[in-house]
Amino acid sequence: MASTSRSGHFFSLVTGRRDRDCLFARSRNMSDVGTGTPHLLDSTMETPLPGNSTTSNWLRYLLTDSALPTGGFVASSGLESAYQSGLITNSTSLSSFVATSSHTFAHSTIGFVKAGWVITSDGGIWKSTSERIEALRELDDVCEATMVINAVAKRASLAQGVAMLTLYTKCFAGADGKLEKDELIKEWKNEIRAGRSYGHYSVCFGLVCSSLGVDTYDTLHMWLYLYARTLFSSAVRLNIIGPYQAQRFLLDSKPYVESALHKTQHMTVDDCCQTDPVLDVCQGLHDRLYSRLFNS
Repeated sequence: MASTSRSGHFFSLVTGRRDRDCLFARSRNMSDVGTGTPHLLDSTMETPLPGNSTTSNWLRYLLTDSALPTGGFVASSGLESAYQSGLITNSTSLSSFVATSSHTFAHSTIGFVKAGWVITSDGGIWKSTSERIEALRELDDVCEATMVINAVAKRASLAQGVAMLTLYTKCFAGADGKLEKDELIKEWKNEIRAGRSYGHYSVCFGLVCSSLGVDTYDTLHMWLYLYARTLFSSAVRLNIIGPYQAQRFLLDSKPYVESALHKTQHMTVDDCCQTDPVLDVCQGLHDRLYSRLFNS
């Protein structure tokens, strides 16, 4: 009797579920009759295909990922040296430092990022890969001249520049319609390996973003956003502020980061300059710190 009871209970569960499914199917068909409205669970329901803007947004999400292997995690952009030197003592002075540093960073690098983007773009005056390589080499030489007195910043720039090119070759090369860009980046990387070029980060960032189809404004905006995010991320690891406060500060940094972009987005390479020598000197002292967490 116990066995019969258990089997009967199981049978009732199965048939009950089947009855409910049938009832649901009938009610669904009846509710949709004459309405022309597809049911939410209908597998034939059409969904809009992503457009170019969606693809572009997805690419920007990738490029701003904190886990992107470009070496930024080991760089504090002078924050650690400024903290140990007493320029940063609390969260208020940290916010002021990031605002000033972002302004200086924009004025000293935006021209190179934009020039690297233009040289790589299809609308430029450089048509062949060899012409673009020569133009990139000249641009890279000028960037080297502006950073030669700051060995710490130069070292970080070279390391992240090569990492940016490696990111492209490992993750993005081989896409349809980008064979010419793939060849350009491969040749540029060979130039750096052969010692004929330096491969500074600002030049390589503009080069890679242009090759991926990111427009000029978004490239420059990402460049400054990533810089501000790196500073606040470094502040968390230095225990200056906590992770929640860092996110709040990053949100609040939007006005002065975009102000810096507004002031510098039309700058050329000849306009690039250092607007705060104290920060430049402070970053150059990084190698003299008794103990340090970051490489720069």
